[in-house]
Amino acid sequence: MRGSGWTAALIVAAAAAACDGSRTEVVRGATAGTLVDVACEGNVPWGSRCATLAVHENRATRSGRTISLWILILPASESPRAADPVFYLAGGPGQAAGELAGMAARFGLRRTRDIVLADQRGTGRSNGFECRFYGPPGDPQSYFQPFLPPDKVRVCRDELAARADLTQYTTAASVEDLEEIRAALGFDRINVMGGSYGTRLAMEYVRKYEGRVRSVVLDGPVPTSVSMPEDFGMLAQQSLDALIDECAATPACAEAFPDIRAEARALFDRLKRGPVTALVAHPDGGRPAQVTLTRDHVGEAIRYMMYVSRFAGDVPRFIHEAARGNFGPIATFLIRHRVSGTFEGLYLAITCTEDVPFVSDGAEPRDEPTYLGSYRIREQRAACKDWPRGAAPEWRGRPVSARVPVLILSGTLDPVTPPAHGAEVARTLPNSRLLTVPFGGHSRAGLQGLECLEGSITRFVERADFEELDQACIGRIARPPFSIPR
Repeated sequence: MRGSGWTAALIVAAAAAACDGSRTEVVRGATAGTLVDVACEGNVPWGSRCATLAVHENRATRSGRTISLWILILPASESPRAADPVFYLAGGPGQAAGELAGMAARFGLRRTRDIVLADQRGTGRSNGFECRFYGPPGDPQSYFQPFLPPDKVRVCRDELAARADLTQYTTAASVEDLEEIRAALGFDRINVMGGSYGTRLAMEYVRKYEGRVRSVVLDGPVPTSVSMPEDFGMLAQQSLDALIDECAATPACAEAFPDIRAEARALFDRLKRGPVTALVAHPDGGRPAQVTLTRDHVGEAIRYMMYVSRFAGDVPRFIHEAARGNFGPIATFLIRHRVSGTFEGLYLAITCTEDVPFVSDGAEPRDEPTYLGSYRIREQRAACKDWPRGAAPEWRGRPVSARVPVLILSGTLDPVTPPAHGAEVARTLPNSRLLTVPFGGHSRAGLQGLECLEGSITRFVERADFEELDQACIGRIARPPFSIPR
């Protein structure tokens, strides 16, 4: 997700957007349960089927507004077609599943199975919640605001409230949406793949509808004990420390940056004393301008670089440059990260109900000594103070226990869903396996040797068991070289 901290990044980070920017709005009077085939617009794979399904916005009263959920089906490329499709659940919360069509079209699983991508309520064409927080492009400094600018959060809340009951956009409601989609498409059982936040949605679906699930793949799982953004700082520091250890153990990196650990410490000590400046230009042809960066901005940039394996290799060089006073590379990365100017409002709708109210009182003091600090907790608490809140989740702190086969993937350098989270989820799933991917971030994009892992995932779903799971192949995965200045 652009800006959430859960972004959706996983294997998703390399995916190109697959749809145009149009939205399916909330409508009154559409009959709930009505599935309608519609023309596939935008850059969707050839041969796709597109449809909308009307559902009640308020599932408790089952009256009033309905939402048209947008569904993209990528048909199996070969015959015979298996009866059980793969439903891919996007992360964030806030990423639209339809945006991942380009990636999903290349799934090895698509050879014999349909792939279903349904935009979750509040995303994409399912009455998407888009907040404009950063910009305009002609003003580079406008991209270096707080992560959640208070005035713009309020504006977005008011705009969305005019067309949506923000208390109804929860994981529980999305579970029921998912079940209606399955039934409307006529599938008896499905295979579920979830990334990041999508793992929460996947396992809550399993909790309620296990009999409808044949297999599950969780990529970067989130336990029910986790309250975003609690411990974001500590997890980010843990990942950065591990990356620096890797640099020190890699001759070329150690030679180029012999004092990188001390430089990182000195850099953030400097940022605690006040802001810095850098020269940066907006990627869309803007003129270079001097901008002011705070500790929060630099921390956010480093953390998001750690999200994606191909960017993590740049972190030692960027820290080295910043420690010498050159903040340009970090500023450029952050403005590119915020380039769209938007933030997915579903992230606030979900976390203000399901996470932030449960963050412990001691969370800020724990995170403050880390390089990231505790700004995420402060800003999300402030944003949620006046955001409409739905019913407290019944599942909080209650791990899912199920017999369905579950394959769990975690990256060793993941700064938000580390391997410890995968192990926690696995404890109550007796028919599960946890694969820890070396050098993996929240997204594995950029790692070398991923083909065997992707093949193992395909074979697992094809068989719905672990008999042919090649666990040893992860030893052949390698990181791309660290970025070394010439």
